[in-house]
Amino acid sequence: MRAVRVVLILLGGALLSLASGCADVPTDETPSGAVRMFVAAMERSEAEPEALREAYALLSASSRRGLVQRSHLAASLGGRELPPWEMLVRGRFRRSFPFRESASAMREAIDGDSATVTVRSEDGERTAVVPLVREDGRWRIVVDIPPPREASGATPRPAPPE
Repeated sequence: MRAVRVVLILLGGALLSLASGCADVPTDETPSGAVRMFVAAMERSEAEPEALREAYALLSASSRRGLVQRSHLAASLGGRELPPWEMLVRGRFRRSFPFRESASAMREAIDGDSATVTVRSEDGERTAVVPLVREDGRWRIVVDIPPPREASGATPRPAPPE
């Protein structure tokens, strides 16, 4: 679960001000819109726990499967069922660096059903690249979630198919 937190902290840090810096309403029909929607949901998640479901829905199918595996492992270790979006850990979403709140702060690169959104820091010295895939006509964020390590004696239940 620590790896998931680290990935989300890095992703969130690079993208945090996207949601607040743009006046237009984002949509997941564009890669940058999906990123902005994810950031907005994660920002709200500390005060609105249901926003984690929104953020979870914006993840790619493979990323969601990884979180399902983690939630099953957590349940087998702790004896309590956890929905997979709870693996996103609300309140752990932090900004790694500030970036310009303008169109020049984000650059989309689309190649078929894959895309990246590159976010540049305000000083132009740092960037973060967010990978996305198009699924069912909508852009979804790809978070690399390594498979969980087996804990001593714990056998995670198989994840249900999506």
